[in-house]
Amino acid sequence: MKTWLTLALLAATSAQAVTITHVAGTTELKSTPKRIVALEYNYQDALLKLGIKPVGVADHGAGPLPHLAKGLKNVPSVGLLAEPSLEKIMALKPDLILADAERHKAIYEQLNRIAPTIMFNTYYGTYKDQLEQFSVVAKIVGKESLAKTALNDNQRIFQKAKILTRPETFVTGVMTPTDFWVHTDKSFVGSLLQDLGLKTPVSNPQNTQYKITLENLIAYNPDALVIMINPGDEALWKEWQKNPLYQNLKAVKNKKVYTFSRELWAKGRGIQGINLILQQATTSGLLTGKTQK
Repeated sequence: MKTWLTLALLAATSAQAVTITHVAGTTELKSTPKRIVALEYNYQDALLKLGIKPVGVADHGAGPLPHLAKGLKNVPSVGLLAEPSLEKIMALKPDLILADAERHKAIYEQLNRIAPTIMFNTYYGTYKDQLEQFSVVAKIVGKESLAKTALNDNQRIFQKAKILTRPETFVTGVMTPTDFWVHTDKSFVGSLLQDLGLKTPVSNPQNTQYKITLENLIAYNPDALVIMINPGDEALWKEWQKNPLYQNLKAVKNKKVYTFSRELWAKGRGIQGINLILQQATTSGLLTGKTQK
């Protein structure tokens, strides 16, 4: 009887083993990980959506994103997204690390020596990339049924928004106090808005986001301007607003300049963040072409 029970337990453990192909190669996980360190926002979002609290997270130095803050309460930070502390990660004794192909490629081998490390292109990933990565995370933690429900909910929200969308042109980017970082059709937000039916003239095969000047923006002259900005970062934008060239933009003259939180729209690349973005894109009038006050 004892031998049979031992074999049954071994079989159950074996059944949980998964092999994941990712940017850095192939990783076999012999059992479901329980202590996960999430070094990017979309992984943190995914784990919380699947009912799992990571044991450690990275951030931009100001704590979790607002829409994830409640779920990540008391979860220790392992440092900055771009420079996580290997010592802090090691101290947490993780059995899995989720990393980003751009930010963490230089330290991948070190991370992988601490714990099996799976790495995807999340920072530069498109909207569809984020959904695919959510599915992979669900497979890793054995929550595929829950993920299927979440993805169905996302597609319901997406399709409802898409029906409302007018095929206008747009330019979107992050406004900082000194620069405007335009996001291309292959960026997260750019690809999401394009998939909904809007069109951006901004495309670059080498990069998904880069700095442009007001003169560059004028050359695009979109129907709508979508600005991702944080409170206190308005210095450059205030300068632009005083410039007659900015005032002559089609989007400005037609009152179709839409502003959203950078913390959500530029960083909220997980499925919960995406759903919030879709809701805001709808209620703001961006998708329907509603003018702003």
